[in-house]
Amino acid sequence: MQKNVRLTLIILFALSLSVSPAAADSYDGSASSLKVERAVMCKGVDQRVPLGIGNVFAGDAGKIYCFTKITGAAQDTVVTHKWFLNGDLKSSVDLLVESNSWRTWSFKQIGPADVGDGMVEIVTKEGVVLTTIIFFIQ
Repeated sequence: MQKNVRLTLIILFALSLSVSPAAADSYDGSASSLKVERAVMCKGVDQRVPLGIGNVFAGDAGKIYCFTKITGAAQDTVVTHKWFLNGDLKSSVDLLVESNSWRTWSFKQIGPADVGDGMVEIVTKEGVVLTTIIFFIQ
């Protein structure tokens, strides 16, 4: 029994050495550190503030925006807004994230023919979907 306890302590000690505090504090640019603090669909953005927030838009609205606040980036990175309409990918917009708390947005020009179910996936450069927003165009 004493050998088992000693072996367990040796294993635990060896494992504790494999994770240094410096490694735990370093940022590797991975998607796991990025978080979407806020993501909304809206009719416009003014001074980095979303205006006309909603999830139902008229087909003659002209433009609709996907506004996103990303946190957790310790170095410059990119997120992508993937715009879908009725299940089809319509556009992909790469957006630079340049600080730990970064507000960014993309927009899609819409017209009367663009009626249906919409979705924006917010995706890291590694392809991890951080969140999805559903909206409707009538």
